[in-house]
Amino acid sequence: MTTTPAPPADRGRAPDTEVIQQGWAGLIGLVGLIVALGLVGGLSWLIVVLAIIVMIFLHELGHYLTALWSGMKVTEFFIGFGPRVWSFRRGETEYGVKAIPAGAYVRIIGMNNLDEVDPADEPRAYRNQTYPRRLLVALAGSTMHFLLAIALLFVLFVAYGRASDTAWEVAAVSPRSAAEEAGVEPGDHIVSLDGVPVTSFEQFGELVSQRPGETVTVVVERDGRTLERRVTIGERLTARGAEGIVGLVERDRILQVDGVDVTGWDDFVERVRDRIGEPLEVVVENGGVFALDGVVVEELVPRDEAVEGFFGVGGVRERERLGVLAAGRESLVQFGDLAWTSATSIGRFFTPGGLSDFVSGTFEANDTSIDVGAPLTAREIEARRLNAEDPDENRILSIYGAARVGAAVAEEGLEGLLGFLVLLNVFVGVFNLVPLLPLDGGHVAVATYERLRSRPGRPYHADAAKLLPLTYAVFAVLVFVGVLALVRDIVDPVDLGR
Repeated sequence: MTTTPAPPADRGRAPDTEVIQQGWAGLIGLVGLIVALGLVGGLSWLIVVLAIIVMIFLHELGHYLTALWSGMKVTEFFIGFGPRVWSFRRGETEYGVKAIPAGAYVRIIGMNNLDEVDPADEPRAYRNQTYPRRLLVALAGSTMHFLLAIALLFVLFVAYGRASDTAWEVAAVSPRSAAEEAGVEPGDHIVSLDGVPVTSFEQFGELVSQRPGETVTVVVERDGRTLERRVTIGERLTARGAEGIVGLVERDRILQVDGVDVTGWDDFVERVRDRIGEPLEVVVENGGVFALDGVVVEELVPRDEAVEGFFGVGGVRERERLGVLAAGRESLVQFGDLAWTSATSIGRFFTPGGLSDFVSGTFEANDTSIDVGAPLTAREIEARRLNAEDPDENRILSIYGAARVGAAVAEEGLEGLLGFLVLLNVFVGVFNLVPLLPLDGGHVAVATYERLRSRPGRPYHADAAKLLPLTYAVFAVLVFVGVLALVRDIVDPVDLGR
């Protein structure tokens, strides 16, 4: 839906033969680009891009259908923006595709007082409809996203099940870890640690973190067999421990100092005690093995403050399939949780601090593949700190970034793709409800304000000219964030855990 004024009065003219020929040529070229994307990026990229196009189409279809049902006149329904690639006219509406695939729009006449409308069409203008009808049209796009998300959640719960709160299995094993030493494998179930029954992945993590350097008994279940292993829990730096070592960050596991293996914090202290303030060559593991030259120990804190236990497994929850009624209930519950999470995340992002972190994070160096012999720079140290804090968790993705993440999860199976589409639809639906023009929520806010100012027989219409500066400012911020998100997704792609 758009607030742009309607096109000139010749829009009712049927396109001539030349325009149709040019339109088909453009459409063939666009289809060729999509096919090329599938050939270059693979089937997963093609599937995700088509899914996003369908999602955008359904959003605008919601506006279109509710506008028609409400008696409003719709003059255009386009996928994309910019130059027209291909279109056709049916009745009073032109349908088609434009060159820039950055969204879609439905053009309804008379969205505001600046939109010139033929007097004969004035009764069908958006601005002259009742408050409930304008609200219905404005909310229809996000509603389509929400209905699609609920439907996808329902399919997930029926076909794949709901993640269990307690039952889980090992999904991955970290190299050079206690888990690898104990022979733990993906698919194993950890039954107990030092006689304490393991009830969840989170509880297991708490048990491990409290036992750095301790030798414990781990009971593992594999293919119906019970295996018992004695193993020493590994150690990794806490935030407090990393504070005193320039170049290292929280969750680093120290593997070597100046080419000599380190077995734990006590061993590390013995090797560096007399070298406080001197540059060291240190090898650490933290989502990868990094050789860091120029690490400087400024302070050695007590062991119980410096390190926590690390076992070295990633967990995945087991799933249980739900019946139709249970899946329906769970879909609504999960949708509500996701919508609330999206709303709070958007609120945090669009604050001065959130935007500042996003901008600074975009321009920070994020390469942690540092060669031995190259002393750490301040930017590299900051980059390691930022990566350790996992800034990807709350960053905004561009269309390219979202497609890249979607393609990655699609390669792992349909379940991951459906889950990704659920998250994407919920986020986009909630984001569109932000009460600022040109977003759908802005139209809701204007319609509500007009309703409150109206009196019986005297409808009130807000002056769109007064809202234009704010609308342009919001649009500029959205474009700025979108461009930065695209740059960041290209130079600093989201860590997909591979």
